Amino acid sequence: MSCLKFSLVAYFILSAGLVFSEDKVEKFTSNDCLMSKFDTTIERGELWGLMKRVLTIKKDVCQISVFNKKKFFETDYKIDICREPIHMKVTVRGSLDVHKRSGKCESKTQSEFCDFWSQLKSELEDQGLIFAQGEREKISSSHGKVFCTYLLLNKYLGEGVLFSKYTDTENIYLEKLKTSPKKIKMPKNETSPVLKEDTSPQAPQGRF
Repeated sequence: MSCLKFSLVAYFILSAGLVFSEDKVEKFTSNDCLMSKFDTTIERGELWGLMKRVLTIKKDVCQISVFNKKKFFETDYKIDICREPIHMKVTVRGSLDVHKRSGKCESKTQSEFCDFWSQLKSELEDQGLIFAQGEREKISSSHGKVFCTYLLLNKYLGEGVLFSKYTDTENIYLEKLKTSPKKIKMPKNETSPVLKEDTSPQAPQGRF
């Protein structure tokens, strides 16, 4: 009986260790994400199932394609995260346009690039990260593929980071620190010296 109990305990410990090891191996790194090749599609019904909202992502190392269908509108984004200048190719209603990044986007109305980047980021969040199945840390899951794409594009389009297959991969999990402007201490206004009136009694001037 004691041998049976020992065997059961050993089995559960070993099983827990294997599960932990698999989870640890599955969690993708920045380089895993960059060098990956995959495709995934997230669909959900709208208007009582009469219409479908579709988000399709295809990735081949540096080449990323995101197709979004919302009601009657279709938008196709093509981004090469290893190519400069930082840009994206956007096809709307069969018309292809190239939009280059000129700086950090403070608002979506700042430029056409910022407008399309805001739309793409919103679709990845609202349609992809919220509705994709699986765990986001596992690149084998649909959720993980969307999360990997989201992190890479946030670095490339959002922060202007250029990737390369031949150099160390930028840490996609870290965002650039926002540094607040340093406060400059202004010198205190110097007060003019106060002249004190001499109130000491003066000796009378004598007559000669």
